[in-house]
Amino acid sequence: MIKPLFYFVSLTSLFLILQTERVKAQDTKNFFSVTGGYSLPVGELATEKLNDPLAGLPGSGYFGQVSYDHRIARWFGIKLSGSYNQNTTNSGPIIDKANSYVEALGRTYAWDSNVSKWKLGAALIGPAIYLNFNRVQFEAHVQGGIVKATTPSVLLTGRRLNSDGQIMEGSSEIQVSLDRKIVNPIGFGAGASLRLPIAGALFFHVSGDVIGAKAEVKDLAIKAVGEGFDHSDRINESRFIGVVNLGAGLGIAF
Repeated sequence: MIKPLFYFVSLTSLFLILQTERVKAQDTKNFFSVTGGYSLPVGELATEKLNDPLAGLPGSGYFGQVSYDHRIARWFGIKLSGSYNQNTTNSGPIIDKANSYVEALGRTYAWDSNVSKWKLGAALIGPAIYLNFNRVQFEAHVQGGIVKATTPSVLLTGRRLNSDGQIMEGSSEIQVSLDRKIVNPIGFGAGASLRLPIAGALFFHVSGDVIGAKAEVKDLAIKAVGEGFDHSDRINESRFIGVVNLGAGLGIAF
């Protein structure tokens, strides 16, 4: 008799503790998190296109993000986030452009490239919704705000090749450069996260976000100078730039 009663009391106590923890988790109003992970470019700059030196420049990279959200109601709140991306730069499109310049000279060149990172920062705010499954929480959001994009600088140094494809000793160099530009368009963000409790107020989460903007690039110069050759192109275009960020991190609920 005593043993079944003990089991009943223990199970009842465990149930009440879990219910208390579940209610406590669902009633939490504030969430602060830090996230990092993998980044991929999207939009018109992500896919290389023939005769388009800007398309295909960004490559994969990494990002860091800090977020704070406040739950106004059980299923609704406001999310504020700041993120920073650094992506590799693919010099291939600029090399193609450089080769198109020297074709008129009837020469071929071997190119060494020196490139900076493609960078994208964003400060965004917007509504969020919450779905609770016991202590696990699903969060989704849509945001708007300011995006700061820094296009990479690219410097190509070309050395002339002979008919055998070997670098000609003593030949002068030709340089092709792409200027760096900073643009600050209005942008948007959308994404979701899954929050899993670890201990107390601490939680682990996985997330996915897309951040993008329509950016106008003005007076972006591509210059080619050397071996009696001096040429410059100016680019003035409006492009969609964006990234997809997939990551994980830690947070505190309070």
